[in-house]
Amino acid sequence: MKSLIFSRNGFILPITKAVAPIDKIERMYGFGVYESLKIRNSILYFVDQHVDRLLYSARCINLQHNFTKKTITAFILDLSEKIEDDSINIKILLLGERKKEAAELLLFPNAPLFPKKEWYRNGVPVFTFEYERWMPQAKSLNMLPSYFYYKKSKKQGGYDALFIDSSRNVREGSCTNFYAIQGTKIMSPPKKDVLEGVTMMTLEKIIKKTNYTIEYKPIPLSELQSFDSLFLTSTSSKVLPISRVDAMKFAVSLELRKLMTIYNYAIDASQGHFNRL
Repeated sequence: MKSLIFSRNGFILPITKAVAPIDKIERMYGFGVYESLKIRNSILYFVDQHVDRLLYSARCINLQHNFTKKTITAFILDLSEKIEDDSINIKILLLGERKKEAAELLLFPNAPLFPKKEWYRNGVPVFTFEYERWMPQAKSLNMLPSYFYYKKSKKQGGYDALFIDSSRNVREGSCTNFYAIQGTKIMSPPKKDVLEGVTMMTLEKIIKKTNYTIEYKPIPLSELQSFDSLFLTSTSSKVLPISRVDAMKFAVSLELRKLMTIYNYAIDASQGHFNRL
């Protein structure tokens, strides 16, 4: 990674200045929200949607601040223009304080995940864990359980952890959204139960222009093998097939491969603008 800089409240500084005080209980208790944007081949993707999501998450946890969408967008564009890397992630952290005027907005480049080609060809394994995120629609810093189960999955050779709720329905991954596909019919858990990521938003918009359909409904773990294929979505991986859930194996159907091609083409053609999808 070439870009050793970050932005604090709009001021570009060396990354060595990115320090956090340990005497503020709000920081120690994870009172904050975050987003991750993607720069691919020097194009910044879906800024408006990521900023909207950040502000929505802040409202969910009652994190008050003085930053506006216009201001945050300007900070992001300013930093992105100074980043030397062609492909990189930008992490946004909005950190709360007791007084809203003391809240901080931090932006910094993050080394991106480069998914392996064989993952798209063959799919990735995931392992299930019983867990329901608190306030799932908020992208908050309350990430310890997600990190804990993600690490447990990784130790078993998994790509991500897949969370199962108390009714034994699949919810989401630790950093991904979950889908099942039967023919051209796609299903995903109810939006109220999961984090509606920006990739999820883009996929839904693209699907509406195809012969595919999408429905949001509970998906029992016990019924997964009735589907042709399963897949995950995220900013880093886009549409990624699942090869295995615990001991259950899944193929990558022809319709899923077509969907991946359609999605990739639409994302590239959008040049980072949601209204061009």
